[in-house]
Amino acid sequence: MIEMVQQHHPDVSETQIRIWLNQALREFCRTTRIIEGVDTSLTTGGDSSTTDLRFYDLPTGVLEVTSVDFDGYTIPRLIGRPDLRDLT
Repeated sequence: MIEMVQQHHPDVSETQIRIWLNQALREFCRTTRIIEGVDTSLTTGGDSSTTDLRFYDLPTGVLEVTSVDFDGYTIPRLIGRPDLRDLT
């Protein structure tokens, strides 16, 4: 890849080309959602679920929440707006 870029941009350093390639890789992964993971920090990291707490801080690096499970049950995604809006 570096040699291919150098064919079109012979004056650019290898370090700069690596930066560009890594940026392109991150953008590709973000756009295609190719990387998935599981985070259990809310249940195992000391911050356990709390009654009447609607919002939790997510760990850095989380781009999208695709599903939530609690006590072995999948929590369905809310479609539309909640009847009671709680922004606390």
